[in-house]
Amino acid sequence: MGEYDLRDKRVLITGASSGIGWALAKAFAAEGAKLALVARRRARLERLAEEIGGPPDRKSVVVTADLSARGQAADAAQEVTEALGGIDVLVNNAGGAVGGSLWAVADGDEARADFEVDFWSPLALIGAFVPAMRARGEGTVVNVTSLRQVMAWPSFGQNTAAQAALALATETLRLELMRDGLHVVEVIPGPIETPIQGPTSLIPGITEVVHDRLGMASPEEISAMIVEAVKQQLDRVFCPETVREMYENPVEVRARTVDDVKRLNRELPPNELMDTLVIGADHPLLLQAREQWEQEHVSPPAA
Repeated sequence: MGEYDLRDKRVLITGASSGIGWALAKAFAAEGAKLALVARRRARLERLAEEIGGPPDRKSVVVTADLSARGQAADAAQEVTEALGGIDVLVNNAGGAVGGSLWAVADGDEARADFEVDFWSPLALIGAFVPAMRARGEGTVVNVTSLRQVMAWPSFGQNTAAQAALALATETLRLELMRDGLHVVEVIPGPIETPIQGPTSLIPGITEVVHDRLGMASPEEISAMIVEAVKQQLDRVFCPETVREMYENPVEVRARTVDDVKRLNRELPPNELMDTLVIGADHPLLLQAREQWEQEHVSPPAA
């Protein structure tokens, strides 16, 4: 099987206004792809499109969408289809956030918004573009999940469950599309140096247990690996490479997590907060943590 040529291929990237999505857009553009960039903040997408540049007929398509709201993924798909006539490579990269005990977050608005970004919107975009890919007998779907699919952690339950749901859906999609000549890539990141590390640091113990053990990769590093996986038609991307061992040994990871939580129990939120604290994607604590991270690190604009 030869290398998949990305020249003139139409690539849609969600969560393109910062972090992995920002770096991915530049990496695909360097391969000669035509881009559709999707995120919430238009000004940041337009800045990215300007940096990528290109002649008028190859300018990146900018689409504003809040993928935490039901229906906006379908609207974005329609807008991209009208602009480009379809998509050859779909990259579901956008990610949500919610923190708090399972019973405090429960099925509230924050939990539903997180699942909308991390699970339902990717499926909506798959539903919008895969039938045409099948009809052509060509296309690639890239779903960015997380190492969290094999590792539970206190106050992170709903988000972890959303990542695990997308991971299993990705594996199912790969099996369903095998006979059609389509390619499905699952990207399984560990710690990546993006603004999300600010909010992540609010979770007691997670830096010691995950970051210190796995190390940290850059958005450019993982983006290069994703583009190569699309070209070489690989099934999975692990970044940093240390993620692979944890992914392939989930029973061991879960047993070690139990020991870690027992050891770190004193650092967990006090009982009175466990019943009430819910940190959604737009919670002031989360936004402040992102802003502080950005001030301390050199990075593209945050989404």
